[in-house]
Amino acid sequence: GPNNFGRLGHGDTQDRSLPNKIEALAGQRVVSVVARHCHGFALTADGAFFSWGHHGGGGESILGHGEGVEAQLLPKKIDLWVGERPDSTGPSEDGDESNGEYSGSGSGDPSS
Repeated sequence: GPNNFGRLGHGDTQDRSLPNKIEALAGQRVVSVVARHCHGFALTADGAFFSWGHHGGGGESILGHGEGVEAQLLPKKIDLWVGERPDSTGPSEDGDESNGEYSGSGSGDPSS
């Protein structure tokens, strides 16, 4: 798919026609992934939270890194929660708390 701003997490902005493993997450046991329009997030079994893609406009960083760059081409750990596992992924679009469970498809296990 389209890879503007590095939203696929492969370290470049080259579009892909087939799914590719995100090598930067090799060795991590990813238990949940959220793929949005211009960025992505991954939660690992040990509670590490990674983000990549477009940082957002107007000087804000929606990826949690606080950087003033336009794009994060590779998954980068969000240091805000180092050593802690978030209690919740935050409010859903309808305002309900998700209690840390992602309701989308995918378990982090490519065989499921």
